[in-house]
Amino acid sequence: MPVQFPFGYGLSYTSYEYSNPQVSASSFKDTDGVTVSVDVTNTGSMAGKEIVQVYVHDQVAGLVRPFKELKGFAKVALEPGETKTVSVDLDFRAFAYYHPEYAQWITEDGEFDLLIGASSADIRHTLTVTLESTLNLPCILDKESTIREWMADPRGKAVFGPHYAQMEEAARSIFHSDDNERYATEGSIGMDIMEMFSDMPLVSVLMFQKDVMPVHPEDMVAGLLQQVHAA
Repeated sequence: MPVQFPFGYGLSYTSYEYSNPQVSASSFKDTDGVTVSVDVTNTGSMAGKEIVQVYVHDQVAGLVRPFKELKGFAKVALEPGETKTVSVDLDFRAFAYYHPEYAQWITEDGEFDLLIGASSADIRHTLTVTLESTLNLPCILDKESTIREWMADPRGKAVFGPHYAQMEEAARSIFHSDDNERYATEGSIGMDIMEMFSDMPLVSVLMFQKDVMPVHPEDMVAGLLQQVHAA
């Protein structure tokens, strides 16, 4: 919903143009961090000061997070027509969030959008980077863990991933049958069905197929858990 005064909003007697956005590395480890820079030009007729703000958007997080969070800012003074390069450093904490199950701040592998702007609603440029987490977190999967949690955990994904692919293919084949062809969209139906089930416990989803499974779903999940906790 649009608001009158968004976070970071401020008025000035002049105007500013943002150009040439750069990031020090497109792929990096969480221990290294990155530096974001942008050229800011005073395009008005009076001197002024601008606060450049950098927000971070986690494209795929293990927990629900805000769409974007302010992680750095810098203030620059500019004469009319003057251009300066403004840099903002983003460290481990800029990409981390507190996970209650681990009881610590963690990072996750994945892509992040770096949003450069004059306020939370006035984003001028977006850069996308790929983060590699260096944390060796303990496995916290249990019999009630959801499919999403299994696929977010590195050990869980390694063990359950092949089964997930089979489940996705099975969903696709069912909805591409003659009776359901009108509901199918090429290449997406399997993923759509699995997304619908993602926040359900794995064992509950498997219960739908227990009559055609060689082992009981609870036994299968117990076996998968034994593998991930032994890794």
